[in-house]
Amino acid sequence: MKKYSIFCYFLTAIFYIVQVSVLGYTVYFLAENGYTAAQISILMGVFGIVAAITQPTLGYIADKNKNIDFKTILTCIGLLVIILFIALYCFYQRKIAIGLLFGTVYLSTNNMSPFINSSCFYYTDRGYNVDYGIARGCGSFSFAVVSYILGNIMHKYGARLVAVNGVVASILLFVVIMIMPRLKDDSLVIKKETNIKSSNTASSNIIMKYPSFFLMVFAIIFAMCFQNSDCGYMINIIKELGGDSSQLGLANAIAAMVEIPVMFLISKMLKKIHVKKMILIACVFYIVRAFVFHIESMTAIYVAQVLQMFTFAILVPSAVYLSDDMMQEEDKNKGQTFIGMAVTTGLILGTFVGGQLISIGGTDLLEIGCIVIAGISFIFALLGNIVKN
Repeated sequence: MKKYSIFCYFLTAIFYIVQVSVLGYTVYFLAENGYTAAQISILMGVFGIVAAITQPTLGYIADKNKNIDFKTILTCIGLLVIILFIALYCFYQRKIAIGLLFGTVYLSTNNMSPFINSSCFYYTDRGYNVDYGIARGCGSFSFAVVSYILGNIMHKYGARLVAVNGVVASILLFVVIMIMPRLKDDSLVIKKETNIKSSNTASSNIIMKYPSFFLMVFAIIFAMCFQNSDCGYMINIIKELGGDSSQLGLANAIAAMVEIPVMFLISKMLKKIHVKKMILIACVFYIVRAFVFHIESMTAIYVAQVLQMFTFAILVPSAVYLSDDMMQEEDKNKGQTFIGMAVTTGLILGTFVGGQLISIGGTDLLEIGCIVIAGISFIFALLGNIVKN
């Protein structure tokens, strides 16, 4: 029924309004609270290590316990995120508290991400088709609109609006999570239990079981590292060109808007082009984007953001389909969490690497480093297309 699709579309759209605060303005918010680029990179790196542990752990728990599904996990984490955003608002300009709270928000929302994705497949696996590409497109649209609005009013009202947006959006997200229906499918549960019992040995060495999948995982890590190195520290580049949060909001909005048509069409594209080839195409365009970012002008920044439609917009939804396409039923939740972990690790690594490169050699060194990172991502994607599972 269409109502299940609508639930998933709303869930994804509101989640990415939360992500405006968490991903869109990480560097800006922390910088306004007294953090340097190097300190931001270290702070996010620490929480990234924790995220790399907790994401696959949650995936294994969800796979092995039939009473725990995406809704159970999202409900628990969603309530925590509301509390954390309220605390961020209350403790604004208290540097240590803000750092710990924001890092925990970053960790929590990244742990939510694979289960937001899984919600679409949860209903699809029970006979109600939900197009993940459309859901993710709704997320891009909401991200674009809210990012543009925040960027244009933040220079007047201050970075505290990042916390305000987080409070409102996380409450709305929690409401949607609570009203999303659960579905029972005894045959699906039996199938999962049987597969888990019969595949314990194989799952204990899952990397050897799916070598091509994990090469693609490394490609995703480095692609996301590029994404957060260049895009995460875009405010530094913009300020050097004489801009402010308004230009950052516009740049973020451009990137999110151009994602939408690709996200909406991705399921049809994947019927004609294999998911691994789609990721390889995205990695090629990441190299192109890296060179465009290296040109010192606002026009180049906006052009690089338009290239989001050939990079991030292809990579992220394709990555979500990767485990569903390449893994057996009993490993798909684990696969989703490995994808989520790859995205999280890449983003956190990007924040760390970007901050360190800027501290050592400024934005010039950052751009050179990003070209190298994009090249490494392409190599792993190429190998992933050559190696067979």
